[in-house]
Amino acid sequence: MDNQNQKEHIDVYAMVTNRIIELLAQGTIPWQQPWTTSGQPRNLITKRPYKGVNILLLNSLSFEHNLFLTFKQIKTIGGSVIKGEKGQFIVFTKMVDDKDDPSKKRYFLRFYKVFNVSQCTGLPIEFLPTENSICEKVSSFEVVAENMPNPPKITVGGKEAFYSPSEDRVNMPAIKSFKKAEAYYSVLFHELVHSTGHQSRLNRKEVTEKIVFGSQQYSLEELVAEIGSCYLKSYTGIFESEIINSVSYIQHWLEKLKNDKKFIIHAASRAQRAVEYILDEKQTESQNTDYENQPELEEESF
Repeated sequence: MDNQNQKEHIDVYAMVTNRIIELLAQGTIPWQQPWTTSGQPRNLITKRPYKGVNILLLNSLSFEHNLFLTFKQIKTIGGSVIKGEKGQFIVFTKMVDDKDDPSKKRYFLRFYKVFNVSQCTGLPIEFLPTENSICEKVSSFEVVAENMPNPPKITVGGKEAFYSPSEDRVNMPAIKSFKKAEAYYSVLFHELVHSTGHQSRLNRKEVTEKIVFGSQQYSLEELVAEIGSCYLKSYTGIFESEIINSVSYIQHWLEKLKNDKKFIIHAASRAQRAVEYILDEKQTESQNTDYENQPELEEESF
């Protein structure tokens, strides 16, 4: 067999999961980063933000500026990668025609590497980030909550925050019971992400069906809400000074990830869709992160 024509099969799901496991083992929780210090990760040339699990992969690097380029882009504008620097892989899906049935499409989960601007040298000055290129707050947290389309009913009272699917209702303790407004909206975002799973919105079975407490499905939905809340906090510029980093918390997620290599990608994908729903953003095919709802998905690298 011609080795040059033989593609080595690489399990991209396992690559992503192993990277997240590695971060958790080091005590880094990639969905609980102080993102406002560097802004949401985006491509330096196209200005497009990275989505889904790529946000976790890139934000965990904690660069001053969350601006990245591919190796080809770096070369195109006359720059180079500093010797010894390593890129971070990110994933995306590519749709191609089915060879056996031209009327159908097949999806491939692929990956490539990107480099942060601080890992490069010789970039033209017009491309270099300035103070203004640090992602500014796009919208206040109050506006995000108020402008959610088809929102659930929000009630205030008691000591617990929760979302009731049967009533399609989010309950929040009074804002004065929180140390600061940012903490209140952090919890509210978590519950609003849960509410996107209602049948009138994104119809996630972990919300619409009865799920056993502590099960894999229950944990998946909780991680969706955690990641989605973090996305929204990044979007609004909320900085969390207190980040959960307990041994038991980390161990819980380590066990879940080790038992299911698709767990983190599914959670990040659903969180992305939930946030886009709350922000009333339309998802384009080129930015598709809905990996789990592609039944013919295969992994391939290039």
